[in-house]
Amino acid sequence: MKSPNLFTKYHFSKKVLYVPLFLLLFFSSCISIIGPGEVGLMWRPYGTGLSQKPLESRVQFYAPWNSVFTYSIQWQSYQEKVEVLTRDDLTITVTADIILRPKTNELYELQMEIGRDYYVKVVKPQFRTSIRNVLSAYNMVSISKETPNVAAQIKKNLDEKLKDKHVEIDDVIVDDVEYSPSILKAIESKLTKQQEQEQMKFEINIAKKDAEIQTITAEGKAKSILLEAEAQAKAQKLISESLTQKYIQLKAMENPNNKLIFVPNGKDALPILLNSDGK
Repeated sequence: MKSPNLFTKYHFSKKVLYVPLFLLLFFSSCISIIGPGEVGLMWRPYGTGLSQKPLESRVQFYAPWNSVFTYSIQWQSYQEKVEVLTRDDLTITVTADIILRPKTNELYELQMEIGRDYYVKVVKPQFRTSIRNVLSAYNMVSISKETPNVAAQIKKNLDEKLKDKHVEIDDVIVDDVEYSPSILKAIESKLTKQQEQEQMKFEINIAKKDAEIQTITAEGKAKSILLEAEAQAKAQKLISESLTQKYIQLKAMENPNNKLIFVPNGKDALPILLNSDGK
C-alpha cells in the first residue's frame, strides 16, 4: 500500500486551516457591538428593509447579508472658522462651536433622508452661512462686546433652518474673533484719538470751570466795590446836607487846641481862626 503523497497532505492541512478562518470571518461580519450612548438601525436588504425600531446598546447578531447603522446620540461639538465681512466692510475671522446630536426618535428619518454624515451634508453649510449672515449686521468694534447676542442669534437661525433635519442643537458658542494687523493698528489709533479727545474735553471743562469761578469772583468784587462806593456817596451826601454854618461854628469853638478871634465879617460869615503862635 502506497503512503500518502506529501503534497496531498500539505494541501489537505491548508484546507483544514481555511475552514475555521472562513467561519471566523463569516460570523464576525454578523456581529455589531452597540455601545453606551449609541443607537443602531438594522438594515435587511432582502427582508423588511430599514428597521424603524432602534436597536438596544448591546451585542447584536444578524445574518451576513444584513447590516447595522450605528449612531451616537451623545452631545457632540463641531468647530468652524469663518471669514466674515462686517457691516462696516471690514474682514474678520470668527471661530464658533456648535453642540448638537441626532434626535433618537427620528433616527429612521435621518438615515433615510440624510445619513450618518448629517453634519457635513446639512449642518455645516447652514452653520457657516448663519455665522456670516448674523455678523454682517454688526460693526466690527461692537462684535467682541456682543458675542452672547451673536451666538443666540446664530442658534435661533439654525433652529429655524434645521427644524426638519432630525437634529437638536444644544448651544452655539463664539470662541474667538481675529482681526488683521492693519485693523488692529487702526483700532489702536482710533482709541488713542478718542482718549486724546476725552482728555481735551476734560481740560476744556476744567478751564471753563476756572473761568466761571474767576468771573463770579470778579463780579463779587465789583459788586462789593460798587456797594462800598454807593455807601460812601450816601454818607457824603448825608454829611454835606447836615453841615450848616452854625454847626461848623459850634465845632470850631469846641476845639480846645485853638484860640479863636471872632471876626464878624469873616469869609462866608465865619470867624477867622488863629493859633496862639500867630499863624
